[in-house]
Amino acid sequence: MYKKFFMGIAAMAALTLVSCSSDDLDSLSDNSSKNEAISFDGYLGRSAVAVNGSRGSVLDIPALKSTELDKKGFGVFGYYNSSTTDHSATEQSFNANLFNNEQVTCPKDGTDWTYTPLKYWPAQGHIDFYAYAPFETGKTLNKKTSATPTTTTPTFNFTVANNVTDQTDLLWANAENQTKEKNSSNKVKFQFAHALSRLGYTVKLNKAVSESEATITLKNITLAGSSDGTSKKAFYKDGTINLAKATDATDATGLWEAVTSDDNKQNFNWSSSNKTLNNAVSDAEIKNPDNEYLFVIPQDFSAGNANNDELYVIVEYTIEYKSGSAKPTVSYNVSKQLKNNFLQGKAYTINLTIGLTPIEFDADVTGWDPITGTPIEIPLN
Repeated sequence: MYKKFFMGIAAMAALTLVSCSSDDLDSLSDNSSKNEAISFDGYLGRSAVAVNGSRGSVLDIPALKSTELDKKGFGVFGYYNSSTTDHSATEQSFNANLFNNEQVTCPKDGTDWTYTPLKYWPAQGHIDFYAYAPFETGKTLNKKTSATPTTTTPTFNFTVANNVTDQTDLLWANAENQTKEKNSSNKVKFQFAHALSRLGYTVKLNKAVSESEATITLKNITLAGSSDGTSKKAFYKDGTINLAKATDATDATGLWEAVTSDDNKQNFNWSSSNKTLNNAVSDAEIKNPDNEYLFVIPQDFSAGNANNDELYVIVEYTIEYKSGSAKPTVSYNVSKQLKNNFLQGKAYTINLTIGLTPIEFDADVTGWDPITGTPIEIPLN
C-alpha cells in the first residue's frame, strides 16, 4: 500500500549564479527572469510503520518535517547538463554543480518544502536530481571515476552507528533528466524508498509463571558473528550507496557496495536495559521500543553465502525465585545462529521464546538383594 505525501514549495527568492560552477550555467542567467523556481515534492514509495521520528526509528515523510528530527528534511544534489537528451553525457563528473547537498525542509507545520536560495529551471538542457534523507551537513557525492556514460554512478559513503539509539533510517530517491516541460507544476517529485534493512525483536516465555514463584528478567540481546559474542564480528559498518538506483525497482542489486572485510564489521549490543517479562501470561511478549529498531546495510547470512558471514543472537536473562527456603537468582546465556538474507527495504522481526523447563524429580528404590553364602555369626557370651 502506498501512502503519498504531496508537498509544494512557494517561489519567493531570486536566483544567484555566482557560486555555481561550470557546465554552461551562464545560459541560466540569461533567461532567469523568465524561468520559474525549482521546487520539490516527495512521497514514500513504501508505506512505513508510524513512528515518532527520533533516531533509531523508521522515517516517513511526516517524520522528516517533525521537530523530533529538528526538521532536518532531506538533502538534494543536482547536476545541470546542457544536453537535452543524454542525462549521462561524458562531461558529467557528479560534482553537484547546481544543488550541492541542498537542505530542503518544511519550516512550517504545513505541506510546503522549501530551500534557499531558490534556483530556477534552465531554458535548455536538463538537471539530474539525487536526494537522501535525513539531511546531514557535510555530505558529499563521490565523483564519477569513468568517462563512460553508462558507468555514471552518483554515490556517497554511509556508516552504520554502533549505538542502536544513534542509528537512523536512510531514504534515497532520484529524478534524472528533468526539465521544466516535464514538471508542469515546477515540482521535482521524489519517490523515496528505504535503503537499509530493519530489524526488530520480540521476547516471550514458553509457559506462564506465577509472579509469586519467580521473576524472569531479560538482561541483554546481542547480535554477533560468533556464539561467544566477541571472537567474530557480524554486520558491515561502512558501505557506498548508489543514488541513481531506481527506488521502485524489484531488484535492488547494485544499490549497495559494502566493505566486507572483517575489520569493517561490528556487533550490536541491542537491548541492554532490564525488561521484566509478564510471567502470568505465556504469550505476553516484550517488543523493542520504536527507538530501538536496528538499521543495517543489507547483508546475506544464509547458509553458504558468498562472504561466509555468520550471525548469532545471544540472549541473557535471569530467573529470580520468590518462594521456597532458597531464593536464588540464576543467570542464563543462550545463543542461536540466524541464517537469513536481510534485503534492502525489508523489515524483519526476530521472535525469541525463552523455554522454561521445570526441574522435576523422580525416585525409584532398588529392592533388597539378599546375600547368600556364609552367615555372619556373632556370639553374645
